[in-house]
Amino acid sequence: MFQPKQLAIILLLPLLLQAGAIGLSVPINITENERISYTASDRPLTTYEYKPSVGLGFVFDTNVGKDKDFSYRLNLEYSLAKLDSSSRLFSDNYSKHKYSVINTFGLSVYHSKNVRFWVGPRVLFQWQHMSSSSNIRSLHNYGIGLAAATGVNVMLSKKIALGLDVDYHGVWMLGGETYSDYDGATIDNTSNYSVTAGTNKGLTARLYLFVRFGEQYEQNKKPSQADSVIDTTL
Repeated sequence: MFQPKQLAIILLLPLLLQAGAIGLSVPINITENERISYTASDRPLTTYEYKPSVGLGFVFDTNVGKDKDFSYRLNLEYSLAKLDSSSRLFSDNYSKHKYSVINTFGLSVYHSKNVRFWVGPRVLFQWQHMSSSSNIRSLHNYGIGLAAATGVNVMLSKKIALGLDVDYHGVWMLGGETYSDYDGATIDNTSNYSVTAGTNKGLTARLYLFVRFGEQYEQNKKPSQADSVIDTTL
């Protein structure tokens, strides 16, 4: 009997052999903000503004340098961001670690042997952990979201390609926050933890370096005049 890992490889093998590309992605946070509400009555609705930041990720794409209209792109990414808070109560500086799984479904607007422009939706899954520089607050949450994206791939050679895309996303988040006093001691059990809910919205760009494999770009060729001649000889 096949083990789960072996079965997964067997199921994915036709997709991998069909051709695609793997590579690195660099997410660039252009503008982003979060609105977080707390169940604790003493903690107000707070807006966090992200400062510009970058990250690093791994990407797999089914359509780089191919004569196809559809593509599926999978991004596994990590980024570290600095945030400012709108709340006077929470006037500390914050750092946020974000781990993302991003699924992109792209449709070609134009494609040739060397260039492909595409548009499509994205489905995002995120896990985030944020802490204040004074270590009195620690917040974690999970999120799921949607984005509208557009991008371009450019072939530099038969095996190497560059990519760029931009998306506007909205993520719905649910999590919790632990709050400690300024001396480092945790406040009593009735108020040291708060359930959190909120949204994350913003504009993100990504740069890509792809290494492609598999089938080459081949357009549907029209039959030549010689091929279309019917042999009428007996």
